[in-house]
Amino acid sequence: MGAGISVFVGITTSFWLIVGCGGKKKKGGAAKPIQSTPPPAPPPPPPNVESKMKALEEKEKKSEKKEEAKKEEEKKEKSKKSEKKEEKKEDKKEEKKEEKKEDDKKEKSKKSEIKEEEKKEDKEKKDDKKEDEKEKDDEKKEEKEEEKKEGIKEEKKEEKDEDKKEEEKKEEEKKDEKKEEEKKDDEKKEEKKEDPKAGELKPHITVDPIGDLEFQADKQEQKKITISNSHDKKIMFKLKTSDNNVYLVNPVFGTIEPGKTAEVLITRNKAPAKEAKLVIVNSLVSFSGDDKDLAKSFKTAKPTGGQVTVKLCAK
Repeated sequence: MGAGISVFVGITTSFWLIVGCGGKKKKGGAAKPIQSTPPPAPPPPPPNVESKMKALEEKEKKSEKKEEAKKEEEKKEKSKKSEKKEEKKEDKKEEKKEEKKEDDKKEKSKKSEIKEEEKKEDKEKKDDKKEDEKEKDDEKKEEKEEEKKEGIKEEKKEEKDEDKKEEEKKEEEKKDEKKEEEKKDDEKKEEKKEDPKAGELKPHITVDPIGDLEFQADKQEQKKITISNSHDKKIMFKLKTSDNNVYLVNPVFGTIEPGKTAEVLITRNKAPAKEAKLVIVNSLVSFSGDDKDLAKSFKTAKPTGGQVTVKLCAK
């Protein structure tokens, strides 16, 4: 643009200089004397050319300034956009960091909960093991005590065998009389069962099998009975025999939950034929301790259920 303007200015100035000099000389004629006249004033520059040139230059400058301003604004907008993008990126990074922190916290809390649950389970298992071990120890102690009692009983039995032989002879003579008495007693019991008295206690248990238990006298024999709790509360029982040397009972004491049963093993040692009785004392549980306190509770409290008697026969 600048080179074009300078060429335009040169052409216009040369044109005006040629017009001012008068153009071409006239042909023929003598030359007129030169008058002493002042030289003509130079032609004034064309007013429109300079103003146009200045206007064009000013327009170019303005256009250049506008372009520069636009470029600067574009740069500013780009910088703002880039700053905004960076801010968004930083915000996203911070959000991700916060999410990671929250996830880490959740995982830590879950791990801590899992550890606590595992600790609780371990404690429960240890407690269960301790309880099982205690129960086993108690059972072993009871078995040892029973074995000791049985050993003592056997020793006493051997000492008393000779005395028993003499007594057996006398007892054989009295069997007939006893049988008649027992028949009468049985008849009375049946009458009582059919028509119990108003003040008689009702048993809290039932026994299976019903009726007499028969054993062989010439050898050792074992039989089982099942005691059922017919009450709606927990009951305790105690077993007694009329001849502890011949008949052994295991267990002697026990408790039964409502609707549940308990098995009792009755062992008869080899001995001459002789009738005996098994009495089952039963009552509602009146203690809050272990089963070891059963003997004490039977001594201190009166039974709330009627006794059940089972006849033990030997042939």
